Amino acid sequence: MKHIKLFEQFINEAYSSNKVADAMVKLFVKAGFPDPTVREGSDGEPFLVQTALPDDATKAPTEIIKLEKEIKRWAKSNDGVLTTKTAVGYLGGNDFTVRLASGSVRVGKAYHKTSRENAEAILKNGMSSREAHAHSDTFGSGLTGKNSTKQLYRATFAVTSIGAARKLDQYFDFGDDPVILQINGKAYSWHEDPLLPRDMKSVFTYDDIKAEDISIKE
Repeated sequence: MKHIKLFEQFINEAYSSNKVADAMVKLFVKAGFPDPTVREGSDGEPFLVQTALPDDATKAPTEIIKLEKEIKRWAKSNDGVLTTKTAVGYLGGNDFTVRLASGSVRVGKAYHKTSRENAEAILKNGMSSREAHAHSDTFGSGLTGKNSTKQLYRATFAVTSIGAARKLDQYFDFGDDPVILQINGKAYSWHEDPLLPRDMKSVFTYDDIKAEDISIKE
């Protein structure tokens, strides 16, 4: 007879950064980088996989370009890979880094700011995952052309305090009539969002948010 699993066990099994890290290491090894570094987060779960590049590199080696394509292909069908970044020409050394989602964080109430027009559709249909660069083209991204970071994940984004939600106007343009939505986040698996400054306490989930878990806060 099988034991009935607790809800938290289902949540924790929904995503495993260890399994994603193992998959990335296999891709690195296959591409000719046999000993990548796996750096762990605060809870002992990996948050990046990295390999050093030659000190004299001025552009991404062919092997890295091929590896990045394989990682993109993997990310289209699997959750967990946030960004890839090729750093060359730096005094501190050159490297290729894949950043992974960390272990889940507890979220009771979450807040999402948007235009009133978008809010009406969200209250009717819920929130579906979207590409990260639609959320931010400034923080942690390479879309400004200042670095070679590439975002590979689709998610639903929020912050964990009403104060942070009010401050989002400092970073994004929500139009003349913005709305703050409150999300009952307990039924979803959340991760720390690397795109906004850490003091904003931004989070994301790969889950789609049901309409019944969303309401207008202000």
